[in-house]
Amino acid sequence: MSLWRMAWRALWRRPVVSGLAWLGIVLGAALVTGVLALRRETQRALMAEAGQADLVVGAKGSPLQLVLSSLYHLDQPTGNIPFARLEALRGDRRVAHAFPVALGDNYRGFRIVGTDPAWFDFVPRGAETPLLELARGRRFEADFEAVVGAEVARSAGLDVGDRFVGTHGLVPLPGSEDHDDFPYTVAGVLAPSGTSHDRAIFVSVPSVWIVHEEEARLHGREPSDEVTAVLVTLRTPGLRMRMVDQINRDTESMAAVPLLEIMRLSRQVLAPLQASLLAVAGVVVLVASLTVLTTLIQAADRQRRDHAVLRTLGAHPGEVFALVLLQGAWLTATGLAAGWLAAHAGLALSAPRLAARVGLRIQTWTPGPEEAWALAAVAAAGLAASLISALSRYRVEPIRVLADGGA
Repeated sequence: MSLWRMAWRALWRRPVVSGLAWLGIVLGAALVTGVLALRRETQRALMAEAGQADLVVGAKGSPLQLVLSSLYHLDQPTGNIPFARLEALRGDRRVAHAFPVALGDNYRGFRIVGTDPAWFDFVPRGAETPLLELARGRRFEADFEAVVGAEVARSAGLDVGDRFVGTHGLVPLPGSEDHDDFPYTVAGVLAPSGTSHDRAIFVSVPSVWIVHEEEARLHGREPSDEVTAVLVTLRTPGLRMRMVDQINRDTESMAAVPLLEIMRLSRQVLAPLQASLLAVAGVVVLVASLTVLTTLIQAADRQRRDHAVLRTLGAHPGEVFALVLLQGAWLTATGLAAGWLAAHAGLALSAPRLAARVGLRIQTWTPGPEEAWALAAVAAAGLAASLISALSRYRVEPIRVLADGGA
């Protein structure tokens, strides 16, 4: 019988104790893997989407709030800006594209976004195909025609030809007014893009103005003189900071760089949270390693007579050492594999909900180098515990053990 098989059978003579030690390794590996994989994929998705625009121009306030509300369809906008700001940006020779964003309503929690039909032709820098592609139907050509994102179509059950009405406000609230006099007709459904735009409903900017015409006049302004924000791409990306300074200094508007704001969000909010989760995972790994150590020492004590018989039959001390070490190797290796699978299976199960709630699509089964290093550290901790137990058996004298009756 091989040492590997002997180690396996010896390990599971006490299935409850060994199972608990194994479960600790699984939990530690799953926590470490899950946190690292989620951090990597979240940052990848956020940064990729931030690269769609060089600048976001909107009302003065929080730059991060402006980016999240206009580009990711999250958070509340900072206000509105004059339509003349959009026209000025389009007339700037440094600007390649300027797309309006007009907000105000939602449908079942999905934002209705006023923009230009040219938005559907936009090809992000470095890409070869448009960001948004139609799965069926066509883009909107008239007011109160809508193109719905893939997640909207799936969750709300909308398809080409369906009609719906918006609800005032960006989130559904009790008592919110439905705009029953202004129904939209679905002209097209977008293919999944893996971005937050899957959760948006795109209409013409005049559609948003018309719906809010009466409200605007009650506040003493014309309904067609404002937009919420402008998404800007530049002919030369290196001009971003110069344009930010100029817009912030010389206009009533504010400009923000999405990449910088998402990096700041990651550094100030996400990174500390992830570090805390990794610290918890480290504690779990430490406890699991101590449990493995205790399990192996107890198993070795119960197997003293067996080890002594092996030595009497001619087994080398190194073989007894290897036998105990292999028991820890079995626990650690299978625990790491199960933990990795559990973490990525959990990500796969949560990915649809993450896409539905915030519009981010993550690659759930793609390993990263940081995971390999983390699992190597967990493996080292488990093998260190195995080594301590194996060393305690290396110098045991078989004659003394047999004389003591294996006690």
